[in-house]
Amino acid sequence: MTKKIIVIVKSPEIKKVIKKILLDSSYEIYYFEEIREALDIIYDEVPDLVLIEAVNNPFVEVSIINDLKSDPLFVSMNVLAIVSPDFYTEDWQNFIVDDYVRVNELQIDLPMRINLCFERLERVIATSPLTKLPGNLVIQREIQKRLQRGDVFALAYADLDNFKPFNDKYGFSRGDQVIKMLGRLILNIIRSEQPNGSFVGHIGGDDFVYIMSPEKIEETTQKIINIFDNLVINFYDEEDIRKGYIESVDREGKTHLYPIMTVSVGITSNQFRTFKHFSEMAEVASMMKSVAKKQKEKRYAIDRRRK
Repeated sequence: MTKKIIVIVKSPEIKKVIKKILLDSSYEIYYFEEIREALDIIYDEVPDLVLIEAVNNPFVEVSIINDLKSDPLFVSMNVLAIVSPDFYTEDWQNFIVDDYVRVNELQIDLPMRINLCFERLERVIATSPLTKLPGNLVIQREIQKRLQRGDVFALAYADLDNFKPFNDKYGFSRGDQVIKMLGRLILNIIRSEQPNGSFVGHIGGDDFVYIMSPEKIEETTQKIINIFDNLVINFYDEEDIRKGYIESVDREGKTHLYPIMTVSVGITSNQFRTFKHFSEMAEVASMMKSVAKKQKEKRYAIDRRRK
C-alpha cells in the first residue's frame, strides 16, 4: 500500500527542495502551507507521516501536532519536524515529534529520516507493547518462512482458561500482569529447553504461540503448564485461593463461580502432514487448543494426524 505523507511548509524555498527530493518517490504526497488546512485530510485518513516545517517558532508550529499525538488514534502517525540549523531543546514533552531534520541537511538526510520513521513504526507495530514479544505480523512471517524452507517444526497455541472473569473481578491491570508473567514464563522455558531454532510470539490478549522441534514440544508444554499453575495463585486474593474459585458476574448479570486460571495448549506439526500456508497450521493448532480445553486430565492436545 502506498504510504501517505502530509507536507506542511510555508517557505517556498524549502517546499521546492522537498519536492525535488521526493519527486521520484512512490509516496502519495499532499502539500499544505498551514496545518489547519491539512487537518481535514489528517482526520479523514491518518497519514503515515507528517513532515512539518518548524524553523522559526518550532514549539508553536508543532503545537497542534502535539494535541493530535495525545489522541490514541494518532499515536502511530509519524511526525518529522524540519528545524533550524541551530535548533536545540530538552523539552521533548512539549515537542512531540518522532524525529527531526535540520533545514540545511535536507538534501542528504531527509530521505534517510523518512525511511527510518517508517522502519521504526513497522518494528513497533510488529511487537506486543505489553510483553515485548513479536506480534501477529512477525508470527505469520516466521511460520510461513519455515514452511517455505521445508523446516520440520511443531507449533503450539496457548491461552488462558477463565481469564475474562479474573479480569472482570480484579481489573485489567492485574490481568495484564498475568499475561506478562505467562509471556515471560513461556519465553524463559522455551529458551532454556531449546536455545536455537525456537520462537515465541504474542498474538494479543492472552493468546501466545511458540515453535520448537516436535521431539521437545510435549515435555516443554507440560513444564509450562505446571509452572504456570504454581505461579498464578500469587495473583489471587488469599480468600479466593482458600476457596479455589472466584465469583464474577456474566453479561446477563448472573453470578458464576470460576476456578483458578489455567493455561491450555494446542499443538500441531508438519512432521507427518503437509501445510502450505501459515493460516492452515495456525487453524489446526487453534482447533487442538479447543480440544485441550475440553479435556479433564491433560491441558494440552496434540494433532497426530498424518495427512
